[in-house]
Amino acid sequence: MQTRPDSRYLAELNERLFAHFVGGAWRAPLSDRLLPVTGAAGAALGRIVCAGARDIARARGVLRQGPDPDAIDADALWAAMLAEAPLLRTIRAQEGFTDDQLTAPAPLTPAGRGPLVLLTAADTPLDRIAGALLAGAGRGMIWKPAPAAAASAHLLMRAVGPLARGRLALLQGDHATGALLAGQGAAQESGQGGLIWAGAGPLPEGLPTPLVNLAATDPCRP
Repeated sequence: MQTRPDSRYLAELNERLFAHFVGGAWRAPLSDRLLPVTGAAGAALGRIVCAGARDIARARGVLRQGPDPDAIDADALWAAMLAEAPLLRTIRAQEGFTDDQLTAPAPLTPAGRGPLVLLTAADTPLDRIAGALLAGAGRGMIWKPAPAAAASAHLLMRAVGPLARGRLALLQGDHATGALLAGQGAAQESGQGGLIWAGAGPLPEGLPTPLVNLAATDPCRP
């Protein structure tokens, strides 16, 4: 009997969630701090490795900032995401968000220059994330999703990462990882262009003021 694509993806999550996406490829983390990931019903989905200082330094070191944002084909990135829309919806349901699905990317044009850091809460809609990734691919972006959305984040990066010419990175991790990524001093030293926070709740304690603070609910949605 042929295995359904969504069933196979779910079965492989324990291995998939272990990896980070850096420099255009899936790579073994340099940290060894593990964190279990569970679905909405409490079922174990796998474990992530929370990125540490060395993982962040590696991602920043290889992130490519292209001089021309038009070098990235945004239409191709969006098409790649849409191709995974059915599986993304299944994964989001596993994560506890049964109504979340890709419809249209929420436009985002962050001010300034330089690579960005994107931190997303588990309840951030896929359209919001899609818009942020499309904006970040032109400038360079490191994305750290919430652990509870690690599975859908992996699938999105699997779709768009290879098309982004090394300008999108995915580091799995918890709040401590997010704090390291968004640290004021590290951001300034690396020429980071700013922090984007996307979540329904307030900015997590300890993070600097973001360049963009997005609501988790897209105002265009009913």
